Amino acid sequence: MDLVLEQMLDQQTGEGCKSNVELQRDKDDGPLGVEDGDLMDEERFLKQFPSWKQKQEESIRRLCALAEDIDTNHKTSTKTKVVTNSTAVVSEVMSLLGLALAPTTAGGSLMLTAAGQVLGAITQVTSVVTDVMNNSQNKRAQAQASRIAPRSDQELEDMDGEKMSYITATGEIVYKCGSTWEMVKKHIRALRQARKHPRVASAAKRLMTTGQVSARSSRQVQKAFGGTVLEMTKNARMLGGAASAFFLIQDLFNLWNDWKRLKAGERAELAEEIRSQARELEEMVSEYTHRYKRLKQKVGF
Repeated sequence: MDLVLEQMLDQQTGEGCKSNVELQRDKDDGPLGVEDGDLMDEERFLKQFPSWKQKQEESIRRLCALAEDIDTNHKTSTKTKVVTNSTAVVSEVMSLLGLALAPTTAGGSLMLTAAGQVLGAITQVTSVVTDVMNNSQNKRAQAQASRIAPRSDQELEDMDGEKMSYITATGEIVYKCGSTWEMVKKHIRALRQARKHPRVASAAKRLMTTGQVSARSSRQVQKAFGGTVLEMTKNARMLGGAASAFFLIQDLFNLWNDWKRLKAGERAELAEEIRSQARELEEMVSEYTHRYKRLKQKVGF
């Protein structure tokens, strides 16, 4: 390829495809650094420019299509977050009801609390998976954009970091699933104990309301209902309720923000960056096209 178009492609692939690149030419020079009177270079440029322009226009179309795909994934992710936060709200409400009903109905309280914690675990696992998928999709999109139209400021992909994120996410999911299963088993055991030993269940209710039971009854309650709401004292239950209320407000706030973003059709930041890259390329093609037409008139090509 001749020197004239090499200059153009170098600016796209090696020096960054920016419209504000200062082309090295004197005031009286021709376009793309071709001096007036260099008829051979001018003719080569005129012959090769149309095919180069066609390639750049194809790159622009691909960048715009990539940006649309990113926005579609972003919208899907936002919808998932709305569902996830809605589930988190239900989870906290069930946990609050479980705490509130503990002094009056042991069985109902245990079932509500267990169900709330299971929903909470599902919410957390879904959030981890969604975040990992979003990060992976964004990195693939960035790599694809760099292949379509490389930039001088393009960051290198951190493959080790992506693998580490998968490992970390897998560890979080395994831990959460394991701890949730242990919690469910404790609640099932406590429910059986409450039905099998009603006196111990009554002692647990007194512990939650008055906080006054014998040392023997306290040990029996801890042995039968350890790790559940039924072993809580009155103060511990109030603290647990306050914590659940705090998380409920936080989940409602997140739900409201995600819902607003979804209704507003908010675009992804990465998609806007790629659209900006496409616009820069369009400006460069437009500038070169103008010079091509001017040179064409000059040489009568």
